[in-house]
Amino acid sequence: MDAPEHRLPPGSAGFPAGFVAPPVGTGADKVNIGRLAQTLWRQKWLILGLTLVLWLPAVLLINAMTPLYSAFTVVVIDPHSNRVINIPSVSEPMGVFLDTVNTEVEILRSRDLSRRVVETLNLGQEPEYAAVVDKPGLLTPVLEEGRALLMDATAALPEPLSAMLTPPPRPAAPTGNTEEMETARLISAFQKNLRIIPGVQSRAIRITVEAKDPQLAARAANAVADAYLALQVEAKRKATQNASEWLQSRLDELRQDMTTTGRAAVEAMRSESGMVKGRDAPLVNEEMSALNAQLAEARTAHANAQARLRQLQSVQPGNPESLTGTDIGGDPLITGLRQRQTALSAQLAELRAQYGDRHPALARPTAELRELNAALATEVDRVVRSLRGEVEQQVAKIQNLSRRLETLRTESFDNLQADVRLRELQRQADASDDNYRRAVTRLKETQVLQALEMTPDVRIVSAAAVPVGPVGPGKTVLAGLAAILCGAIATGIALVRTSGQRGVYSSHQVEAVLGLPAVGIVPMLGRGRRSAGADDDRYSNTGGGDFAEAVWRLCARLHLVRNGAEPATAKGGEVVMLTSSVAGEGKTTLAVALSAFLADTGRRVVIVDCDTRRPTVHRLLGGNRPPKGLTDLLEGDATLDQVVQVDDRRRVAVIAAGRTVDRPQILLGSKAMLSLLVELAERYDVIVLDTPPVLSVSDALILAPLADRVLYVVRWARTASSLASAGIKQVRQVGGRIGGAVLSMVNAREHANLEYGTRPPSGRSYRLRRIG
Repeated sequence: MDAPEHRLPPGSAGFPAGFVAPPVGTGADKVNIGRLAQTLWRQKWLILGLTLVLWLPAVLLINAMTPLYSAFTVVVIDPHSNRVINIPSVSEPMGVFLDTVNTEVEILRSRDLSRRVVETLNLGQEPEYAAVVDKPGLLTPVLEEGRALLMDATAALPEPLSAMLTPPPRPAAPTGNTEEMETARLISAFQKNLRIIPGVQSRAIRITVEAKDPQLAARAANAVADAYLALQVEAKRKATQNASEWLQSRLDELRQDMTTTGRAAVEAMRSESGMVKGRDAPLVNEEMSALNAQLAEARTAHANAQARLRQLQSVQPGNPESLTGTDIGGDPLITGLRQRQTALSAQLAELRAQYGDRHPALARPTAELRELNAALATEVDRVVRSLRGEVEQQVAKIQNLSRRLETLRTESFDNLQADVRLRELQRQADASDDNYRRAVTRLKETQVLQALEMTPDVRIVSAAAVPVGPVGPGKTVLAGLAAILCGAIATGIALVRTSGQRGVYSSHQVEAVLGLPAVGIVPMLGRGRRSAGADDDRYSNTGGGDFAEAVWRLCARLHLVRNGAEPATAKGGEVVMLTSSVAGEGKTTLAVALSAFLADTGRRVVIVDCDTRRPTVHRLLGGNRPPKGLTDLLEGDATLDQVVQVDDRRRVAVIAAGRTVDRPQILLGSKAMLSLLVELAERYDVIVLDTPPVLSVSDALILAPLADRVLYVVRWARTASSLASAGIKQVRQVGGRIGGAVLSMVNAREHANLEYGTRPPSGRSYRLRRIG
């Protein structure tokens, strides 16, 4: 018998009409602020509980904090001090610049100044600065023993591996003077409590000290200011003392340089050179000036004659144009010859243009031009010889003048060098005298300044007073910040917990993640419903419960409820298969409820338990396991009438799983199974197949191509989306027609909050009321 044609409702790819899954990934990656707020609202008790658990210890720690007191002193840079005497100081007063204020701030922060304060206040005796004895922790012996074991274990390994795994040696304990180490510790501890704050666009500097003792805070702030002023006075006094000592040591050297070196050298130079200041210098200079003028004139004449000679030597006697621009020295004969040469050249050019080059009229002018060129060459040669003589004469004159000028220059250089040396010695002698007088004067002024009291360039404008109240820690602010931080941590934990849930929670996730329309959302049957009496059927639609209404919506959306205008035999029976990814997803319960509901509406329904490994349909219907079932029918040990059991209460025909076989896949994929479905389609309107999970065994994959539509059951909040996607992919690969996904065992209130952002309205439920 041939297999019946699949009769699916109108729609594409097995989906019911009107149900098209939205494109996966279009909005899945976008952050929905509203849903995020809903997620946090659902986790509000967890967030509040974690926040409280974390916040209480933080509040206890904040309350246990020791209060801190702060005292401050204000100093102002005041470099305009009153002068008692008009003597410049050795160290000039500081200028009022931005870098000056910053420099003084760094001086106030220096360790040298902090050392003075530590020694002045004897901070080592204060309780809050007392040294803390490092006690070994509870785990120190264990860690030391573990370190020793690790050292022994690595010693037995090869050299490269041993070097890599051997723990580094412990840092050596600091060595040195114990007193110096203690002082360094006190300085570091004091600097942590010291705040130096420069004023904004002012010369004021605020010195703030924090301490647990208010008296100590005030004393320390004033001590810093006093040490700062003393440091300035000491620096000025030390600079003046060093200057005085240096001047005293230089006086003897200056005196010796003035009397012996300076004056003696001038007199010795004058005696050696035998010259008076300025002797013979004017005459030599005047003679050198005259010779320089003559030498310049001779060089100019030589250059002019040389240029004329080169021009005349380049003249071509046969070419009249070569004399153009040539300096011939105003010779009238050459000038006349050139004029006649030019006229004959023009006449010949005119005759050639008129008669041609071979006409007899050209003979006479040509001969005259030839004679004229010879005469012109003779005259040019004469002028060239004359110019050569003139050039040689000028060269001799230049050489003679140069020799005389060189002699005068040597004599003048010797005299000038002697005069320069004499002047230099005289200047050195004068400078030695001036240096000695200045040194004596400055020494006396420095001795006067050293006797006077030094005044610092900084003055205290506000001394530190004992603070009346603590400045920190701000316990209220810290408690608020701790609450915010703990709330953020608790929120993060809640978000991590929520993101770690891999289940499917709403129809939106079904459509976006699984790519299937959510055709049904079935709530969980409570324990009270499962223990109801015989008159109250948990699978009946007449009770008006949430479960029955959910099954009704599922049938309506799948078009399984017969239209009243349509004959019952208008089309053959439809095979509906229910499966899931893993066990325990409520698949069998839904199959039984769906069958019972359709039977109550008047449709002929048969449910086939195809899960031969773990059959449960008969147990859910409240009966015993029949002796014969599906496996017996497929193996030929029973007929269809023998295996079909009718539940009189629900008017549902049931085919149990039958006895257990070793390889049920062979039976489910046989022709007998196909023939069974064809025969059931002729007898019944709806054939419901309850199959095992897809990812557990292959039975459902064998039956999927034989069904008209497949309903994929996904347990709410439990089945991971990755498992559901994997199962759906396998069903599609074998040709199964998946009509949609059903969310089973749903918590109605939680689902409403997830799906719509609000809980369902409270009050009396909308139930059917029985009449009579």
